Amino acid sequence: MTSNKPLGAALFGVGRIGQVHLKNMVDSGRLIIRWLVDIPAQHGLMAELIKRHRLTGETQISDIESSQKVLSDPRVDVVIICTPTPTHYDIIKRALTAGKHVMCEKPLTLTISDTKDCYELARTQKKILFCAYNRRFDKQFHTLYQRYKRGDIGNLRVVKFTSREGGQSKQYLQNNKSRIFLDMAIHDIDYICWLVGGRPSSVCAFGSISSDNAELYQTFDDVDCVTAILNFPNGVMAQMEDTREANIGYEQKVEVLGTKGLIQTQNMKTSELCTITQNSCQSEALLGTFFDRYKDSFPTELNHFVDAIEGKEEILVSAESCIIAMEVSEALSESLKTGSIVKL
Repeated sequence: MTSNKPLGAALFGVGRIGQVHLKNMVDSGRLIIRWLVDIPAQHGLMAELIKRHRLTGETQISDIESSQKVLSDPRVDVVIICTPTPTHYDIIKRALTAGKHVMCEKPLTLTISDTKDCYELARTQKKILFCAYNRRFDKQFHTLYQRYKRGDIGNLRVVKFTSREGGQSKQYLQNNKSRIFLDMAIHDIDYICWLVGGRPSSVCAFGSISSDNAELYQTFDDVDCVTAILNFPNGVMAQMEDTREANIGYEQKVEVLGTKGLIQTQNMKTSELCTITQNSCQSEALLGTFFDRYKDSFPTELNHFVDAIEGKEEILVSAESCIIAMEVSEALSESLKTGSIVKL
């Protein structure tokens, strides 16, 4: 497809991330939002969103159970999925079967076999299936990748990734059921494997439930803090720390050591002001959430998806890379459970 004619779109899920994507869909001017789809309890919110974004007369509302009429709508070219993870597989399969291009929030599904099944269907249907790993589209992280690839720091030796957030609600943990490696750390895993250029040969992981909300994570057989080491066949080592309930704002740092130098990203703050007195030096607070930290990456990834549909770009997140991230996530979960090194 090479036409610049706006594409018809259906958005499944109008929760936190769904509302972010909806705003970007409207702002892009490249999509006509034909449908908003969610459970009946969200229909009041959906009507409010239609008014807020001035979509009255253009956008219709549907619930999940009646969504086949949405997927059968010939005006719908693309489906964007922001529903809880356990629902992804069914919606992806039905959307692809209906001949729609699909962009889906991570993780694509809960299992490797289901993810492979989705990509095989996308291949046979000749449609794009895009897993939205938004870190790849962040300016800092993308520039880091480019500088390493052009040889600025020589051969890669060590990658250190730190991710700390404010935690998740009981409702979120109950609905997604994907636990910390598949839900939170998979962003880091995807970026590391993309940067290094393949899958690790072995991994190990340790976790703890050490926050003030430890009981919440115990309820869902999860942990709130993990550390992991990924060893790659080319000798590169990657170290990860992913922590929930950090209560310091949203912290995201990467350090990449090569044979000729070092590249670091910096935490994003509410401003770059720094107050200095005789007795102190005070900088501003960290941004509060990943929505604040990555607000510019979301429209970038959406435009990339549309560009790929229009034949202007190759999709950046391949089936192979998505499957690798899930394989590593699963191996790390196994290591966390058994206390053993897991080979891939």
